[in-house]
Amino acid sequence: MVALSIGFAVVVVADCGGSDAATKSSNGSGAGPSSGAPSAAQLDEARRLINPNGVAKAPKAADVECVARVVVQNPTVDQIANDMAQIPNKDLRELVMTDYLSCAYDFVLDLYMQFAPAGLSSSELACIRSKFTELRTGRLSEVIVEDPDAGYTGPLVIKACESGDRSNPLQSGTIPNMGGS
Repeated sequence: MVALSIGFAVVVVADCGGSDAATKSSNGSGAGPSSGAPSAAQLDEARRLINPNGVAKAPKAADVECVARVVVQNPTVDQIANDMAQIPNKDLRELVMTDYLSCAYDFVLDLYMQFAPAGLSSSELACIRSKFTELRTGRLSEVIVEDPDAGYTGPLVIKACESGDRSNPLQSGTIPNMGGS
């Protein structure tokens, strides 16, 4: 259930600022932010959408505000975000995930990194994270939607890091048994 919730919490596309170039290169949903400032209720809804399990490290206020503008204030995207678990269309789920990544890239990636096995060193975790950050935002969105608990992609990245392989096994191809690009 945690994997499903995290998968739902990662999809919002806008130029809301981000921590790296991958965030800026997203094609996104094109929904764009609303012109009005989000209300307190909309900010609460955005906080719930992006952090459904209330993880210890809360998202930044700017991340929440962006999700409120891009997702919550767009009725169509907000409905998809609220119903993601029941929506079989992966393209719609990716639209929302891309929006989340565009608004709160580091927070969403931190949530996804929680699936890394316990006991990894900080250098191993840094390598694993770097493999995910090398991906275009759209591809990372696809990876998270298709493999919400990193059960397939995680071991691929870990193996690449352990072997010192500089290539990224997630750059292209499909994710077996889960659809793909």
